[in-house]
Formats: sequence, structure tokens, C-alpha cells
Amino acid sequence: MANQRGFVPCRKLGGGAAITKTLPVSAATNEAYFLGDAVIASTTGKVRPLKNGTPLATRPLGVIIGLLDQNGKPLTHSQPTRGPYLTSGTPGYALVNCDPNQTYVAEFGGNANDATVFGGVKVSAGAPSTSTGLSGMGLDATVITTADAQFRILGLSPEQLVTNPNIAAVGSAASAIVEVMIINPALGGGGHII
Repeated sequence: MANQRGFVPCRKLGGGAAITKTLPVSAATNEAYFLGDAVIASTTGKVRPLKNGTPLATRPLGVIIGLLDQNGKPLTHSQPTRGPYLTSGTPGYALVNCDPNQTYVAEFGGNANDATVFGGVKVSAGAPSTSTGLSGMGLDATVITTADAQFRILGLSPEQLVTNPNIAAVGSAASAIVEVMIINPALGGGGHII
């Protein structure tokens, strides 16, 4: 997967401002935080990255749209070599878009076609970019039909529709940028399925 941006907010169903929360990150080892990372709530009241090994029944909380250091100062780019991210073991805060009506665009690791629309998928963790601070997360190529999927594909992303409005023609591509929604978000009251 060549994705270098993770989950990007696309539009909010019903309009209005997105619901965001500033939450502390778990400063555990092997858990760096990047813009566009999908996160879950930990048992300690902090957020942790949603990993491809995370049980499918784990409910995603939302997506990181901003990062702050341990003093609450926003992390910014230090071009050209360092993007805004928190390294493994570094305390800090994540600004999380946890709106249950938010849609995102992300790279789907397989061929997008009519059969993938409204299919459930899980997260796939690719390599993030330390120079841009952007996540490498995307979507696994396997479409899941069970209720345990973490994301639901709504269709091609608006940007891909402009260049290729026929979803059937995208089926020949190695991957596609699709619009998705968290199926059962942790702050969505449960049972939130489109």
C-alpha cells in the first residue's frame, strides 16, 4: 500500500461542525502517533493507535487531526525533514475527530468495484511518513460481511470520482481511494450502521 496520508476527513453527514476531543496519548513503546491515524480508547483513559492486529470487535474512537506536545503546544512542520508527529514513548495529546457522522477518505488495499460498496473492512497499517507527519494507515483489501468490521465503504472518494466516475473501471487498479465511515464508533451510542 503506497498510502501516505491515512484517514482524511471528507464530509459530515447532516452538516455542521465536527465533534472533536483533545485526549492524552498512551506513551507506551511502539506507539507513535501521526495525523490521519485511527485510534481507540485505552483502559487508562488515553488513546492508542488502531492496529491491524486489534480485535475487530474493538470500537474505533475516531481519527487524529492534530497533535500537541505534553505542554499542550501544537506540533507543526519543521520542513523539510520532520512533520508533526509524536514519537514512540513521548507523552502528548491528540486532537481526535470523534464525530459519529464523519466520513473519511482512505486507501483501500484492493480493487474497488460495485461489490465493495457498503462492504465492511478493517484497518491496515502501512509505514507512516516522518517527513510529513502523515499516517500510513489504510484499509485492508479483504471485504468483511460480518458485523465486526470497523469501517464501511460508502463508495469512491469525491476526488477519485472526478477523475474516474465509473466505479467498475477502477476494478483494474491495484488500489483505490474510497470514502468510508466508522461503523460502530466508541462515542456513537452503539449500533451506528449505515
